Amino acid sequence: MRLFLLVLVALWTARGDTLRLRDGSTVTGSLLSASGDDIRFSVNGAVQHYSRANVAGIDFGPPPVDTPATGSEPDWVVRGPDYANAPFLHGASGFIALEREAASAARSGGVYGLGGATVYRIQGARSPVRVHQGDRIVFVVRLESGWDPRDFQLFRLDSRMGFRQTQPAMGGSPPSLQLTIAKVGDSVYEITPSRPLAPGEYAVSPANSNDSYCFGVDY
Repeated sequence: MRLFLLVLVALWTARGDTLRLRDGSTVTGSLLSASGDDIRFSVNGAVQHYSRANVAGIDFGPPPVDTPATGSEPDWVVRGPDYANAPFLHGASGFIALEREAASAARSGGVYGLGGATVYRIQGARSPVRVHQGDRIVFVVRLESGWDPRDFQLFRLDSRMGFRQTQPAMGGSPPSLQLTIAKVGDSVYEITPSRPLAPGEYAVSPANSNDSYCFGVDY
């Protein structure tokens, strides 16, 4: 059974997020959380539920220009997310919950399930959490004692029929993308891709865990 975590992200002002439905209509509000099957969206102060199957994507407004009294980051970034040890997207006016899924190990390229390289698979071919290629992608994570921000890895996923999977690896961990880490507060870190991300599916995952925090990049 897949494990999901529904995380409420408190927003002090409306971000103007746009929910794009598969029937061509759009809904403007604020993303609260996204699991594998349910997307919670605040519209005019009321919480609405949308089936993942009916959602084509979620667009977020550009980050605002902050002018904090001290330091290089706004106060809400320095404080960090309320939920620890999980990466959040740095949104316009708060932290945006990523899609959380549990990856499972499988074999790719073998014969009748034998041999081949190890891959990690995630249910669903496409994440409901979307950003644009030109967006500044920043993750913020608040860590408890004993956690190391360097344990987080970013993986490019191949999208298949009904699932996503990591690049094949012959022994060891799947290949990951280079990250840059900066401490912005007490036990709070910013994690950014060292290079721009091409359109596709991605997951951030801590070492020694199958927890996968997923998102997609669109043109």
